[in-house]
Amino acid sequence: MNKFIHCTLVLLMCIFLFSCKNESSEIGLDLLEGQMGTDFTDTVTLSAYSILEDTVNTTGMSAHLLGHLSDPVFGNSSAGIFTQLALSGSAVNFGDHPVIDSVVLTLQISSYYGDTTSAVGIRVHQLTEDMDKTATYYQFNTLAFDPTPLNYQLTGYTINPQSTVVMDTGVYNAHLRVRLSQQFGQYLLNHEDDLNNRLQDFFKGLYIEAVSHTGNCGYIMGTSMTSALSGLVLYYHNTDEQNMRYTFTCTGNCARFTHIAHDYNASHDNNFIAEVLQQQTSIGMQELFLQGGGGVKTRISFPYLEHAFDQYDQRVVIHRAELVITNIHPHEPYLTQPPALTLQGIAKSDGSIRFLPDDDYYTSTSYYGGSYDADKHEYRFRITKYVQQLILGQGDWSNAVNLIVRGSAVRPNRLVLDGTDPGSPTRLRLEIAYSTY
Repeated sequence: MNKFIHCTLVLLMCIFLFSCKNESSEIGLDLLEGQMGTDFTDTVTLSAYSILEDTVNTTGMSAHLLGHLSDPVFGNSSAGIFTQLALSGSAVNFGDHPVIDSVVLTLQISSYYGDTTSAVGIRVHQLTEDMDKTATYYQFNTLAFDPTPLNYQLTGYTINPQSTVVMDTGVYNAHLRVRLSQQFGQYLLNHEDDLNNRLQDFFKGLYIEAVSHTGNCGYIMGTSMTSALSGLVLYYHNTDEQNMRYTFTCTGNCARFTHIAHDYNASHDNNFIAEVLQQQTSIGMQELFLQGGGGVKTRISFPYLEHAFDQYDQRVVIHRAELVITNIHPHEPYLTQPPALTLQGIAKSDGSIRFLPDDDYYTSTSYYGGSYDADKHEYRFRITKYVQQLILGQGDWSNAVNLIVRGSAVRPNRLVLDGTDPGSPTRLRLEIAYSTY
């Protein structure tokens, strides 16, 4: 063969090989059912039951939850915020003989869940215990506070997250305004030196709690604590000037966390009580439960999957494996499903929580899945690599995973999903497309 033609063919072959994509989302994972040499099954045995979530980190979140909610299935939930505050400048100077006009705690609304026409009782307290900027706080943590509320009056608050707020001469995004007592405002004005020299020793911070609600079911809202619209605002005048204002802000350097409490004894759902509280795992064949805010998770196991293909002596290729979760209460008016779920892998050696090899931490959300399909009322996860490794005995994987609400620390949404009963067409199931050789 002519040397020139030979070199040209080699070059073209190299270009072809290097131009082929090698992405985990595309290689061997999109074969159609019924394609020659590909088999399909959705009858793999699954075992599942729902349990209480034990630990969720709520420190320094992008949003912190606040509110009170009643749910006929999940009982009552309340969320409150512990936070430090900082000076809005290097120092304060209230002038001569400052006198308080009013003091208002403002909280920008970033999200909501439940019935916003309900009125939630919100109480504000002064902390008596230091917050640690280096600590990690969880949903069950709490700090000491003065039990006497700082509120100007004890009342309930409705919210309208879609509306703007007219304040002074400006129009601002939706936020909640809680007026506090004149006495508290004057107390701060009278201690200018303490605020300048030892702010967080003198004024340790606030606990903002939700204690009750009226209306349908209450609500829990997300608050952007570090927003310019969130802070403690003093309106005052002094000897020389009227209509003065000073704001204590919550900066990124301020310690803050969400405290979330669940009262599951208020549930009216017999299956929930039996499965989650009384640990009757067999109920998982009928119904399963998930709740954000450090509430409830579901343990799913594949007890026979590791040996399901033993007859092929490991000569099996998993083209696509999808875990399918179906929402069986898709039309709740206020207590809606989470926008997304996620899975936690569990190490076989020590039970530690790990990212699955298919997780979007390693791949992408478009590959991994987990978002809610409102038309089909379901969530799907692609866990092809996990299933393949489990079958081949590769990696330190147990045959169980945890199903949780994605972003549980900032999302209080809940979900009732179909169980594992083989007779249900919408059952929790694992769909596998595979080939053997």
